Amino acid sequence: MTIYNEILSQVEQLRPDEQLRLIEDLAALVRRQVAATSQDSLQTRPLPNLDQWFGFLSQPIDALAFQLQIRQEWNREVWHES
Repeated sequence: MTIYNEILSQVEQLRPDEQLRLIEDLAALVRRQVAATSQDSLQTRPLPNLDQWFGFLSQPIDALAFQLQIRQEWNREVWHES
């Protein structure tokens, strides 16, 4: 007889209120295990490979300066300034 079947036969001998309490305790136990497993999987998730972008641009870019430069160019084109 497997352990599962042994436990099931023992549970059948419990009163209904004890069976319900056992179900609640088992559900809480499983919830904790699932939550712990979820946390472990989040911690072991691979990080994005940022090294693939290293050297993609020939020089570091100042994002704000780049944005301002693009806006100035756009304004010159719109207003026909030189």
